[in-house]
This record gives sequence, C-alpha cells and structure tokens, in this order.
Amino acid sequence: MKKMYLIPVLLSIFIGFVIGKTMCDEYHTTSETKTVFENTTTCPIYYLQYGVYSKEENMKKNVLSLPYYIYQIEEDQYHVYIAVSSREENITKLQEYLTSLGYNTYKKEGVIHNRTVVEKIQTLDEMLSKVEDPKTIGELNQKLLETYEEGS
Repeated sequence: MKKMYLIPVLLSIFIGFVIGKTMCDEYHTTSETKTVFENTTTCPIYYLQYGVYSKEENMKKNVLSLPYYIYQIEEDQYHVYIAVSSREENITKLQEYLTSLGYNTYKKEGVIHNRTVVEKIQTLDEMLSKVEDPKTIGELNQKLLETYEEGS
C-alpha cells in the first residue's frame, strides 16, 4: 500500500522541481529590472561666501549691513553666504550684482540633497536667468537664500 503512494509523490516532486527551475531560469534570462523611482535628489549648488568667522559675535557684527544672509557652521567656524544658485551663470550674475553694491565674495561649490529644495531653487533660478533689473535680482537672491535655508 505504501509503494502505491510513493511513485505519485516522487513524480509530483520531480515535475514541480522541473517546472520551478524552468520558470526561474526564464525569469533570470529575460527579465530586466527597471527603476521605479529615480534617485536624483542631489543637485550642484553654488554659494557666494561673504566671510568666515571663528566667533558668532564677530559674525553678527560684520553682517549688519547685509540685506539678507545665511550661515553654516563648518569645522567650528561660521561661514556667511549672501547668494546661492544651482546655475553657474546665475551665480556669476549675482556676484556682479553684489560687487556693484560693494560686497566682496568668494564662490564655493556644494551639493543639495533635498528634492523639494532643489525643485524650488531651480524654479527661482529659471526666473533669475531671465531678469536684468537689479531690484528684481536682489529680490530673487533673497528668495533663493530663504528657500535654501528652509531646506537645510
């Protein structure tokens, strides 16, 4: 009686193994993995640095004349930025604008990882690339700094 069940069970296991192996081999040879979400949340960013200070009090005294600025603490020093852009041609435009106002700046490069901030900055950069009016350039620069500050 036991022999009678042994053959169908072994045959079923063998057929299941063959079908499973065939399906797995077919999947590996014909399938192509596609990315559903792109991981392009990084974006190059350009800063115009106004100065670097070792103490917060010194920084606050020296930035009183600035219309708007942001700062970051890097290596125990306060780095003050007065412009930010994701486009190199816009940072050049902002540097010329700020030089005409009497501010000396130093261009730095970095990276943003926040997708929302990247999209907002790119939108503002698109507007900035189309304007030449100094007042509008100043207002857009302030919006760019505010947007960057919100995301960091």
